[in-house]
Amino acid sequence: MTQSKDDKKATELYLQESSYWERDKVKSLNRSNRVAWSLAIFGLGLASLCTWTVGQLVPLKTVEPYVIRVNETSGTVDIVSALKNGETTYEEALNKYFLIKYVRHREGYSRALAEEYYYTTGLMSGNYEKKRYLEWFNPKNPESPLNLYRDDKLVTIDVQSVSFLGSDRDIALVRYIKKITPVNSSTPIVTHWAATLKFQYSSAPTKERDREITPLGFQVVEYRNDPDSSGQTIKSTITYKKEKQSSKPAQNSGIYPQSRMIPNE
Repeated sequence: MTQSKDDKKATELYLQESSYWERDKVKSLNRSNRVAWSLAIFGLGLASLCTWTVGQLVPLKTVEPYVIRVNETSGTVDIVSALKNGETTYEEALNKYFLIKYVRHREGYSRALAEEYYYTTGLMSGNYEKKRYLEWFNPKNPESPLNLYRDDKLVTIDVQSVSFLGSDRDIALVRYIKKITPVNSSTPIVTHWAATLKFQYSSAPTKERDREITPLGFQVVEYRNDPDSSGQTIKSTITYKKEKQSSKPAQNSGIYPQSRMIPNE
């Protein structure tokens, strides 16, 4: 009888210890599963991050083709590129627009539009260049386009290329073709030129008419115009010589500067 009670207690103790052991094994298994899943999720996240990083580096290895255009007449070389989204590209396109506009107005000539060319060039020039240009355009200067071309010639400017120089990209080289066409002739005199310009943006003009010409305050502070390599001996159009006593200015040159003054900066 006593032996039976002892066996029963031993059995119950064994079963109780077995139950504890089983619960410990289940807890250990659950803990291992949690650790395994945590490591798996961490590895998946790390792999996703690496994939995204590699994807971001792919554009850096993209090879973009460029189209190089060569002018058969003058040998001018420039790169033809498409306009893309980006601040730098649009800024460059805007600078080119104002540079081309400036060169066309400064070097071109039409007696009917001379006043407009005169006003626009003066407005888009800095103080120093404005003074040089006004001295050159003055009808008392024998080299003035008013005296050289008068009413019987038309000067048109065909810009070939615009290149930016220097790290600040505030210096530009504009290559262009000048065509001087007499009124009574359809065959123009063609010459090749290269203008070097240093430009900046000052305060925007306040007058409505001035804002239509240069709304952002574009101004050329230094200007140089030289013959381009075309195999011809050409005299520079910007000479600024002193007035000759024997030279007579063009008659009826009232556009300088009586009808409209160019505003100071």
